[in-house]
Amino acid sequence: MRSFLLPVLSFTLGLAASVIADPTISPWKLHEKRTHIPVGWTRTQKHEPSASIPLRFALSQSNIQDIETLLYDVSRPDSPNYGKHWSPGQIAAKFAPSTESIETVRTWLIESGVEPHRVKLSPTKGWLEVLST
Repeated sequence: MRSFLLPVLSFTLGLAASVIADPTISPWKLHEKRTHIPVGWTRTQKHEPSASIPLRFALSQSNIQDIETLLYDVSRPDSPNYGKHWSPGQIAAKFAPSTESIETVRTWLIESGVEPHRVKLSPTKGWLEVLST
């Protein structure tokens, strides 16, 4: 009985270790990886650890399918809205991403280690901006 348990236990532990170490289980996807310096680039020095790197994340706009109709509505002389151009605020409000989109990306950034006070929403609500170190 003992001689049977040892191989089964070894197999089970080995299987568990391979599952834990398997990178395909991670929810994160590697977008790009460079193994060498690109042609024409030169490494000069390491980036200062305290230096800030601005990052901007574009958010999916709402109502984008309506843009052509709305543009023609103010551009055609026969339209009752001809010449009634929208203000930047009206445009931003009409095409702003949904609150759900904004919060999903904000939550992802914070759960990935970005401090909440570093995540800023742009005035038009089209971008989440992070000043990263």
